[in-house]
Amino acid sequence: MTDLRLTMRFAAVLATGALVAGCGTSSPTKVDYKSDSKSKEASLAVPPNMLDETADQRSLPPQGGATSLSALQQVQQAAPALDTVAPAVAGMHIQRDGTESWLVIDGKQPADVWPQVRRFWQEQGFLLVVDQRDKGVMETDWNETHPQINDGLIRSVISKAMGNSYVTAERNKYRTRLDSAPNGGTYVFISQKGMREAITGSNNDSSKWEAKPNDPALETEYLKRLMAVLAQNEQRAKNGEPPIANIKDNTVPAAKDKKADDASSKAAAAIAAQNVSRTSAQGNDAADAAVPSEVTLGEPYDRSWLHVGLALDRANFTVDDRDRSKGLYFVRYVDPKDLTSAEQGFWSQLFHGKKEKQAKQYRVNVKALTADQTRVAVVDDSGAIDTSSPARQIMGLLVNQLR
Repeated sequence: MTDLRLTMRFAAVLATGALVAGCGTSSPTKVDYKSDSKSKEASLAVPPNMLDETADQRSLPPQGGATSLSALQQVQQAAPALDTVAPAVAGMHIQRDGTESWLVIDGKQPADVWPQVRRFWQEQGFLLVVDQRDKGVMETDWNETHPQINDGLIRSVISKAMGNSYVTAERNKYRTRLDSAPNGGTYVFISQKGMREAITGSNNDSSKWEAKPNDPALETEYLKRLMAVLAQNEQRAKNGEPPIANIKDNTVPAAKDKKADDASSKAAAAIAAQNVSRTSAQGNDAADAAVPSEVTLGEPYDRSWLHVGLALDRANFTVDDRDRSKGLYFVRYVDPKDLTSAEQGFWSQLFHGKKEKQAKQYRVNVKALTADQTRVAVVDDSGAIDTSSPARQIMGLLVNQLR
């Protein structure tokens, strides 16, 4: 009997030791929740055919505090210049600078590319709410159902196990801008804006839409898809077939679901409120005075022109017009200090009528100082730097995107 007890105890000790050893054994698929350091294993969050935006930390602004413009320029200069982010095809390639990417099409004017780009978004399942061919700008409606880039193996497994009980909806919209390239070609820029449905309430029984950070990976993904479609059209042209964009579309867009339409409206309202809140936080004299009235970028004019245009798109500015030869972007902006009818007093509304916030036009100027330096500022009609409060607020939003 004693021997049996000793044998059982010895077996229990061996089993415990095996469990401890198993917990301490490293595994290439094990997630280290306690470590802040980045794993040396290949990331599963980024598909093999896409770049990991965090792979080069020099392309990101310093963490933990305010970033000065000089430090920002040092980060930009230290980051390596990558020519392409995807295999180039004949006559076009995707060019990248930091987290910004754009499609370069050789030998074709924006007017030649426009129909194919327009058709591309429709084929991707988006509705166009802005379609301004003369300005080279189109913008999609909010879309929730289009597949997102994979968030990773762990989240995918948990989502399936829990029946998506904690995964909330996301909506994205995309603005596409076509610009003439100096060599006679076309630049295509795609900027993404997203909203995330956040669970609220003490019992998690309600939700609200919140703005989420810009996702350069999504922008790059759609640039890749667009380049692939344009390449297919080139091949069809060589085979004597009409381009995909010129094939008559006999389909009628399906009516939008009322629930989806309501959610889109709420998402648009939420992002508008978020923009007003952000500018209102800047809309005081002390904050405006801290924003520079001009910014000097350590790069040539052509590169700065592209960066400022994409920054305006990402900041959700409405660009009425642009003149590359004069270095001017004509943008609309609403001063958060202007009172709405709800904020006006009764007597003011009675004698002066109700006044709503009106968007005013401002000029964002990109000016070459030297071969490798460019100044960005808001200017007035005479070309002098505008130091007013709204101009500084515009510069504040612009600098945030140029980082």
